[in-house]
Amino acid sequence: MRATSTKIGAFLIAALLLAGSFGCAPKYQPGGPDAEAGSVPELNDEVIRDRVNEARVYEIKPESGTGDPITWRFGGDEPKEITIVDKQVDGTKATIVLDIKTRSSMRANILRNLSGQIRTQWELRTGMVLRRWEIVRTENISMTYKDVSKPSPSPSPQNANQ
Repeated sequence: MRATSTKIGAFLIAALLLAGSFGCAPKYQPGGPDAEAGSVPELNDEVIRDRVNEARVYEIKPESGTGDPITWRFGGDEPKEITIVDKQVDGTKATIVLDIKTRSSMRANILRNLSGQIRTQWELRTGMVLRRWEIVRTENISMTYKDVSKPSPSPSPQNANQ
């Protein structure tokens, strides 16, 4: 009798696992029929502005023309004005030219203002479940930087009664 109850228990567990797996698969399967049906998510302005954060731009020259070029990583906490100058999407690849004005956050060791245009190359990347537009390459077109001095702390008022 014991062998029979073990077989029944194993059968019930297998049945529950099989029943639980129905309806749990993601709607989109990489390489599945949706991949060829042209269901490419839109690369809209909100996505572009969000994904610029963490992108890097290399060889940014100083506005003055003298000094060393820098590399800049756009941070989520820095203020940015972004204008989309040109956007060309071809299937799962895109090229977007952005005009950006930004500055380092007030907590940075060196305060800098940056402005100019960059070209970004995008690809639609597919993971286990999500499909997501990502910047795969950046190119500096005309972005320059200017060092800005930190505001000096205001002097403490002198006590006139001394």
